[in-house]
Amino acid sequence: MNPAIPPAFDESSAVLAPGVASAAEDMAAEFVPRDPAEQSLAEALRLSFGILKIAMGVLLVSYLFSGTFSVGSNEVAVRLRFGECVGEGDTRVLERGTYLAAPFPFEQVIKVSTRPATVSLDKEFWFETSDSESGMTRGELQSRLARPLNPIRDGSLLTGDSGIVHARWTVTYRVGDAVDFITNVGAEPLGARLVSCAMQQGIVQAAARTSADDLLRGAVRRELAVATAQDRLDGMRTGLVIDQLVLDKISAPLRVGSSFDAVTTAETDRSQRLVAAQQDRAKILGEAAGEAADLLLAVVRRYEEAVETGRSDSAAAAATEIDEALSALAIGGQPIGGEAAAIVNRAKTYRTQVVERVKSEAETFSRLLPQYEQTPRLVLSRLWEDARESILTGDIETFYTLPGRLDLQINRDPQLQRQRQKRQLESIKSATP
Repeated sequence: MNPAIPPAFDESSAVLAPGVASAAEDMAAEFVPRDPAEQSLAEALRLSFGILKIAMGVLLVSYLFSGTFSVGSNEVAVRLRFGECVGEGDTRVLERGTYLAAPFPFEQVIKVSTRPATVSLDKEFWFETSDSESGMTRGELQSRLARPLNPIRDGSLLTGDSGIVHARWTVTYRVGDAVDFITNVGAEPLGARLVSCAMQQGIVQAAARTSADDLLRGAVRRELAVATAQDRLDGMRTGLVIDQLVLDKISAPLRVGSSFDAVTTAETDRSQRLVAAQQDRAKILGEAAGEAADLLLAVVRRYEEAVETGRSDSAAAAATEIDEALSALAIGGQPIGGEAAAIVNRAKTYRTQVVERVKSEAETFSRLLPQYEQTPRLVLSRLWEDARESILTGDIETFYTLPGRLDLQINRDPQLQRQRQKRQLESIKSATP
């Protein structure tokens, strides 16, 4: 030890006891060196003590602010103080933001992700396949795996009608209560395993209450399966919430898969035929009566049923309703169109033409009757002349025979016929403006 330095000072005491270090520093400041070497040593000591104080201050500040942490948008945090959650109620869970906590070991911050996670149940209820068989189609698998089910290797579901189906599922879940999750689960892999086990129980119970046909058509009681699994998770206070259960794939047992495929194909064909028939029905009715086809068809059916059952009053009322609808071309506020309207319009037009023609003939007869009563022979002669003129005027082909002899020309000269048609076309073109 250097005799120039007081015995009460050493370097270890400066580090462990700040009071002793301060006293030693004061003594070093009051110490008057006797030679340049001692003076250099004293200055080095003062510099060392200054650096030491700065380093200790930096370490103290860093330690005090080491508890600052931030929580992201897809996570929450729980602050533990000596192993106990800090806060009450909703304040126990910290959401997005920046917070300050006491440094470890006084307080500890545990963050939990709130992003939705998925668990695939692709083997629990599915038949066993090797890697080479996983890419095969169902038909190839049926020909290769047409063997009895082995409960040890093959997963399956027992339906409510004692049937067997295979299915693959995907479960989506998230952390709903971070405190319960940290307290009773603690790790995400364990949470996924708990969700998988609980969801298997729910799927088994839902399948047991559903027939095999409904399950193969995708009519799964997902609400029952999810509710059952959620009850299991809530009973264990896992803090996990199941959001969705998706049926990825479903299959009948491979040994009877061809029969189920035949039924499915028949039902699909039936549905397609029904759709096509409904489309044809709508098309035919639309072409027949337009928008009012269904209303008019209902009245016609009511009339036919009344006639078949012998209810004359109902039949007469329905017939009257049909007549009124066709006369107005409307029923129940809907216009009647299509072929029915065209037929009615043609009938109305024909009726008008007949009435007008009869009126014209009646007027002609009324005008000629007084003249005929005065000079019947003159009127008859004029009528005959008018008849001959109307008959012989126009495109008339005349045949001449010997008196008392009638010759019929069956096959006429085609050249004369073509010339006649040519003259008709030329006359039509000349008459067209």
